[in-house]
Amino acid sequence: MEVGSEFALDVLQLRETSDTVFAYLKEFHALYTDSGRSALRLLSDFLAGAKILVPDYICRSVTDVLSETCTVIDYPVSRRFLAELDQLEELIQKHSVHVLYFMHYFGALQPEETRRRIAEWKETYGLTVIEDTTHSLFTAKKTVGDYCIASLRKWFPIPDGGVLYMDMEQRAVFMGGNAGQKPKEGLKQKPVSGKVQAMMLKHLFLTEGLDCNARYREMFAKEEEALNVQKGVYGISVLSRLLLSHFPVASMCKRRRDNAALLRAGLKRLGYQEAVETESSEVLLALPVYVPKRNALRQRLAEQKVYCAVHWPLERPSAAGEAGWMENHIISLPIDQRYGEKEMGYLLKCLEESQKYGTGIERFGSL
Repeated sequence: MEVGSEFALDVLQLRETSDTVFAYLKEFHALYTDSGRSALRLLSDFLAGAKILVPDYICRSVTDVLSETCTVIDYPVSRRFLAELDQLEELIQKHSVHVLYFMHYFGALQPEETRRRIAEWKETYGLTVIEDTTHSLFTAKKTVGDYCIASLRKWFPIPDGGVLYMDMEQRAVFMGGNAGQKPKEGLKQKPVSGKVQAMMLKHLFLTEGLDCNARYREMFAKEEEALNVQKGVYGISVLSRLLLSHFPVASMCKRRRDNAALLRAGLKRLGYQEAVETESSEVLLALPVYVPKRNALRQRLAEQKVYCAVHWPLERPSAAGEAGWMENHIISLPIDQRYGEKEMGYLLKCLEESQKYGTGIERFGSL
């Protein structure tokens, strides 16, 4: 059994549905791109020259894109992934900032008080809010954002996919743009990448035992590296758009909620420390926990074919203090729609056994 890592793709199981992500976001003006980075790059070009407050705990690709056209200023996030509101407001005032980058980590919404304060700052300071919904897209489409961005390829077995979306009244502001700005409609479509072949090969490896493990892993790595160096902005590929018309949203959300519930119960029994406070109604990207020996545990799990991501390797000068501690101790447990009770049971069994190897868990106390 294998749990985690890249999606596999079985084209024989595809069934067209009306319950698509396109229907889910139909109330918004949405621009579908090849990645969350392309969606953010469109927005970064629109906001060129702005000072942007960005969480100090964020994927490096976000700051890399924003810093191409804007001045990025960090603001602190607690170990519970909550914005430090008083410090955030001080930074808004100190730097005369008019753009805030805001995120709900792992699908758990920031507290109502945080959202209320940010809504007030939009009026008080004239803030424009970029709401990164990559982790929270299916918990809430938006909360306080003027512009929302998400990476769809984190949720579905597609070779590429991202989206920039906004309320219809915000569309006129965005489409007005600045002189010399890139066109936002009619984006050149992303050519179909080798990632779809890797996804299909992985399926054949998992179901038929085809000897292609090393090959598809190499292909996944090559495609990710190509994305890392890509500077152009592309629309979503024809293939990804087609595939997304076959993945129902409601059943995906239910499966993730069910898996998270199973995992939460087991983690509590084993004494693991969840990194964020989550609700049963929320749809999580993954379930993060803090562990004292993260790298050792991750390696042990990989030996048992359980592959856990790290959100994120920060690789930034600001990755010190709380952010540095979080990066070194967090591990994201997979709970996505590929899995069910059997896989969650296996994951918990592996976590329990890992304690015997000295890589397991002890509580960190109050976070």
